[in-house]
Amino acid sequence: MRELNNTIKSGLKISLIITIIVFLIILFLTTDSRTWHALKSINGKYLVYVILLNILSWIWSGIRYSILIQGIEGAKLNLLEALQIHLSYYFAASITPTSAGGEPLEIYLLSKKNIKVGQATALSLFRYVINTLTFALASPLIIYFYSYLFPQNIIRKLVQYSAILFLMVVGLFLFALFKPRPIIRLLSYVLIKLRKIPFLRKIHPFKILRVVNKTVRDFHNTLWSFLKEKKLTILGFFLFNLLSWITYFLIAPVLMSAFNLQVNYISVVLVQVPIFFMMFYVPSPGGSGAIEILLSLAFAPFVPKYILGIFIILWRTLTHYLTLLVGAIVLVYILGIKNW
Repeated sequence: MRELNNTIKSGLKISLIITIIVFLIILFLTTDSRTWHALKSINGKYLVYVILLNILSWIWSGIRYSILIQGIEGAKLNLLEALQIHLSYYFAASITPTSAGGEPLEIYLLSKKNIKVGQATALSLFRYVINTLTFALASPLIIYFYSYLFPQNIIRKLVQYSAILFLMVVGLFLFALFKPRPIIRLLSYVLIKLRKIPFLRKIHPFKILRVVNKTVRDFHNTLWSFLKEKKLTILGFFLFNLLSWITYFLIAPVLMSAFNLQVNYISVVLVQVPIFFMMFYVPSPGGSGAIEILLSLAFAPFVPKYILGIFIILWRTLTHYLTLLVGAIVLVYILGIKNW
């Protein structure tokens, strides 16, 4: 628990430092006398709509989780529990490089709901692949058919880089699906070699082999069960996942309306898709720094320069940092204040 706390605290600190530096740079480059006048004349009701849309995206994500869990025989997750896991996952993913901390915490929390570790791992990977696959398919199509939305060549290049990384992940996913034995041998070999680590030193090698074999088998069987028998579950997950992201992407154009700007909602929604696809592979915690810069480029055609900095800060605060705060509170509640 102490190592988890240290990881969370250091990741949160790095994320905040990077974000503050980028916020200051963006403000320095975009702010003038008109900025404060625009901020004073902002329409407050749209800020309420932004917060409600963000909460609605959480709810769709929670329903998405509940549907996925129903694919496991004997497992059940109500909406409140699903929301807790989603928000905790978001918090952990947002303060670790390339969101690497989200999945281990997600697997841990699912395992506490009487779901086997192998099954929880399969669910986590399945959620990641379907979620990322949606962006991987949509991003090139949007860039091709709506190329006028992306005059900056850097975004196209970064999408190509993200697509290559995603194909590598899909390759590993397919390998684990069709060839579980090499995975078992590799994990067993690594864990036995790591028996110098204190918490592994007392575990007998045969026990390690049994646990690895059982976990990988559960993982493999769960994946095949979903692909063969749970097609409606996959469809339901996909639809609510899509609904969650569409709701989230509507926040930016609604926030633009708060500044009394004329907004093309479809264009603003579409321009965000490739940006968030790249965020899956940005090394900084939660994409901090990179997402502000890339979205500054993406939103520049829709928002006047003197508003752009304030707009990015407001958008990031009412979406990412609001969710991060709620996720932190939920995680403290789940783990217990003493453990925290």
